[in-house]
Amino acid sequence: MFVIRRKVGQSIRIGDQIVVEVLDSTPNRVKLGIYAPAEVRVARTEVLMAETQNREAAGSAAMDALASLAERLRAANPRNWTPGRDPAAGGAATAPAGLPEDPA
Repeated sequence: MFVIRRKVGQSIRIGDQIVVEVLDSTPNRVKLGIYAPAEVRVARTEVLMAETQNREAAGSAAMDALASLAERLRAANPRNWTPGRDPAAGGAATAPAGLPEDPA
């Protein structure tokens, strides 16, 4: 790890296009300004870790568990689920996505 000391108003360069500037400093915090091209993702480590954990959790649900849950929901209230019907709209028939509505 490269360690460098900077004061408020001073900066460092990373490569030719990234500049990190110290904007403010207190005993417990440092506020940094980061100038980077739009194609360079700049994010806090804890945000990236949370995204990774969320993706892993979402991918771990087994398809048979999801199918079982869907079946239990349908069995709990079969009147509210019918293919091609929208229970939120009072049960009015709707065309499946991508198909034209019946003009009649």
